[in-house]
Amino acid sequence: MAARVISIGNITVGGSGKTSLAAYIAQTLLTEGKRVAVVARGYGRPSRGPVIVSSESHFDWKQCGDEPAALAKSIPGLKIYVDSSKTEAAIRAAQDGFEYIIVDDGFQHRKLFRDLDIVCLDSNRPFGNRLLLPSGMLREPQSALNRADAFVIMGSNANITRELPSKPIFHARKLIASIKSLSGHAVDIGDQKLIAFCGLGNPESFRKSLAESGCRIDRFLTYRDHYIYSKRDIEKIADYIRQAKLDGAITTLKDFVKIEEFWPSEIPLYRLEITIELDNKSEFDKLIRL
Repeated sequence: MAARVISIGNITVGGSGKTSLAAYIAQTLLTEGKRVAVVARGYGRPSRGPVIVSSESHFDWKQCGDEPAALAKSIPGLKIYVDSSKTEAAIRAAQDGFEYIIVDDGFQHRKLFRDLDIVCLDSNRPFGNRLLLPSGMLREPQSALNRADAFVIMGSNANITRELPSKPIFHARKLIASIKSLSGHAVDIGDQKLIAFCGLGNPESFRKSLAESGCRIDRFLTYRDHYIYSKRDIEKIADYIRQAKLDGAITTLKDFVKIEEFWPSEIPLYRLEITIELDNKSEFDKLIRL
C-alpha cells in the first residue's frame, strides 16, 4: 500500500497552530496502531543534511531544528524525517514502510503530492493586513486557499468562515496538556511567581495559555521566531530571577529543547506543553484516516 500523505500548513508567517495540529494527527494515528512519520524542513537548525529523529534516539536539536525536536520529545514512537527537501524526506519515509506521512508546513511545498491538504488559520489574525510579504503576513494570495481540502480554525472567532472556500471547516482551541519540570515530570506550579519567555511567531498565544495555567507572571520576554539562545541570554534571565526573588521560569517546549543543556540547575525551569481540542473530533478523525 502506498503511503498516505497529509500536509499541514498555513498561508501566513507566524504561528497558526500547524505544528500542534500535526502532533494531534500523529498521536491519533499512532494510537490506532498506524505507522506514522512526520516530514519537516527543520527550519533554523545550524546543521545540514538529512536526519531522522525520535524519542528513542539520542539527538541534539541543532541536528533537526526546534519544532522537530519538540515533536520527538513529546510523542513517543514518532519518527521525524528532516531534510531541506521535504519531497526527498517523504520518499525515504515511504520507502521505510510508513503508512502515513505528515508534512509539517507543507502548503507551499507543491512539488510533493498529498492526499489531504489541511490549512490552519488563527481566528484572530487569519490574513494579517491582507498584504503579501514583505509588506504583510501572507505567504501567497488569499485565493491560494482554493487548493486546500479542509481548514482548521484555531480560536473562537468564527467570522472568517465566510471568507473561506466551500470546504470542510473545523474549529479548534489550544489546551494545556501538562506543565513539566526540567527533569520531565509533570508538576503543579500553583501560584508560583515566574518569568516567562518564548521565541514564537505568535507569542500572544503562549501568554494566553499562561494566563489559563494560573501561574503568576512577573515578566514576559519575547524573542523572534526560532530564536537561538546564547548562554548570555540565559544568564540575563537567571540573574533577573535571582534579583527579583522569583520561583523560576517557564517557557514553551519549542524553546525548552534549545536551552535545557545549559540552564542553571539551581533555578527551576518549567515547560508548557500544549494540545488541541476539536469541536467535531469524530468527523476530523474520519477525514485524516483517508
